[in-house]
Amino acid sequence: MSFSLEVKMDLLQVTNSTMIEDKLELEAMLRLGGEVIISRPMKLLFTANNMGIIRYFITVVKRYYQIETEIFSRKIDRFDSHTVYCCEIISGAEEIIKELNLIGSMSKYREGNLKDEEMSAYLRGAFITKGSVNDPKAKTSHLEIASTSEHEILYIQRLMNIFELNARISKRKSYLLVYLKARGSIADFLYRIKASSTMSYYEDVIIRKDIAATTKRSINLDIANQDKTNDAAREQLKYIRYLEYNYPLEDLDSKILMVMKVRKENPEHSLTQLLDIIHDEYDPNLTKSGLNHRFRKIKELALELMEKRDGDNN
Repeated sequence: MSFSLEVKMDLLQVTNSTMIEDKLELEAMLRLGGEVIISRPMKLLFTANNMGIIRYFITVVKRYYQIETEIFSRKIDRFDSHTVYCCEIISGAEEIIKELNLIGSMSKYREGNLKDEEMSAYLRGAFITKGSVNDPKAKTSHLEIASTSEHEILYIQRLMNIFELNARISKRKSYLLVYLKARGSIADFLYRIKASSTMSYYEDVIIRKDIAATTKRSINLDIANQDKTNDAAREQLKYIRYLEYNYPLEDLDSKILMVMKVRKENPEHSLTQLLDIIHDEYDPNLTKSGLNHRFRKIKELALELMEKRDGDNN
């Protein structure tokens, strides 16, 4: 089972608190997955890619309307062959069409300012019917709701952005999509539409991925820092050895000699680690700046000596 279908099965367990929430959810399902059939009497056809959604749809409709239905399936052969399930309301459809104003742009239930729970009910119906979302284990995060109606897509985007989800719109072939890319927005959307179980799974996977990414960055940073430490130590040891072979050590300051000794004995240590050793065994007052100054002095002496010897050779 895909993660999208898991989310939808989770949503089918939600019970709305009011009749208005039920009607708004039903309106969203019909506007995205329904078709008004002009006949005498008029009929309604609702299509979904899962039989569980069809059963849920019938349950909600029968809560408020006296209807007769026929259920059937059909094969869709486009790029990949798959089955869709259809519920045709052959009796009682006219009342639904009129009350939800399905031939018009919106029902009376959508007028005015909706409460948060009512907006969530509409978004829930839209996602159940035409929504999809990537599994959080995938490399990319993406949630979308599709429709051929620009008016409907703009309305869904507006509802999403009332919840500050930063929903955007794009076009794919003959469909318009309202979509979310940010993982936090997707998790918040799942929370808003009450996909409790799958939202917990989504957040758990995201947290695990974030921890793994943070750990990896930390390890890479540690490696990079160790590489820098090793490079600096190799350069310091090069100048120390040059002085030992070419400079009268008795002429060197005792503080310089101490630093040379500590570095030779601890070739892989960072400056901070060297400073800890010096504080414990030699000079508790030496600062990191002072230690850096002594290494610079060692380098200057070595370079001056190299330059002098090169001049003498020429």
